[in-house]
Amino acid sequence: MSKKNETDFEKLNQNAEIFVRIKKEKPNWWKLFCDDGDLYIDIRKGNTINIYYNGGSVAKIKFTKGKFSAKIHRKYLTEKNKCGYDDLCLETLDKITLDFIKKNIRDVYSDEKEGSEKPAEKWIQCKLILENRKENRKENGKKNGNYIDSEFQYNNKNTGINLRIDLIELSDNKLSFVELKRIDDTRLLNDKKRNTDTEEIITQMKTYRTFIKGHQNNLKTYYQKLIQIKVDLGLLSEQNVDFSINEIPKLLIANTYKKQGKRRKDRINAIENLLNMHDIEYKIESF
Repeated sequence: MSKKNETDFEKLNQNAEIFVRIKKEKPNWWKLFCDDGDLYIDIRKGNTINIYYNGGSVAKIKFTKGKFSAKIHRKYLTEKNKCGYDDLCLETLDKITLDFIKKNIRDVYSDEKEGSEKPAEKWIQCKLILENRKENRKENGKKNGNYIDSEFQYNNKNTGINLRIDLIELSDNKLSFVELKRIDDTRLLNDKKRNTDTEEIITQMKTYRTFIKGHQNNLKTYYQKLIQIKVDLGLLSEQNVDFSINEIPKLLIANTYKKQGKRRKDRINAIENLLNMHDIEYKIESF
């Protein structure tokens, strides 16, 4: 199939050279990333690899013209408060450099971390992934948690469908798509500045549901490939890929309130009433 006729799902290739070479060569930098328990690693449709820490992207890795290359936002590497990206030399990457990058990422997110009522959503996402992975390792010895992917993105210029779903969960042989929101997110209730008639969260979850229902076969094939790539690269334990697709997306609301006054309790009740009225599957979890 030519790239012009390639669908968004078909861009992921299990046999892409980047995956073949990492599996065969096991570069030192790959082992460095994999052995760091603070990081999580995701595979992207364009046959690239993203490394994440604390809500920030440590590296985006490609394989082009016969060699690996990586990019990092320069505020995490050299020039704080500067826009744009720098090359990250994988061949010379060591633990000292990686720890330096991690420190810079922590500094960038220093006002949006644990203890704050408004931690960055990306930080919450990272915490969910790592804590779930830790629990799974403790309970059954598996190296991975139930969250097998993050930031699933789909863009189709022909249909105008553009979406990004925060977390993908594989549990009890069922693949579910999970949207993450912080409790104070204005999209959870009608807000004069953002919403008009229908609350954004209702429109968003209905859009996801329609998309999932209409693309079940493609989604299953795509995630069967992604899972196999992660298994091959040592990122996942062996998985049963005969899973079903959950048509109903889940909503996970992070309750980051540190104090529970009347207004906040009323807001939570209003959110729950709205979601129940529209049959939205949700969970509110304290952070």
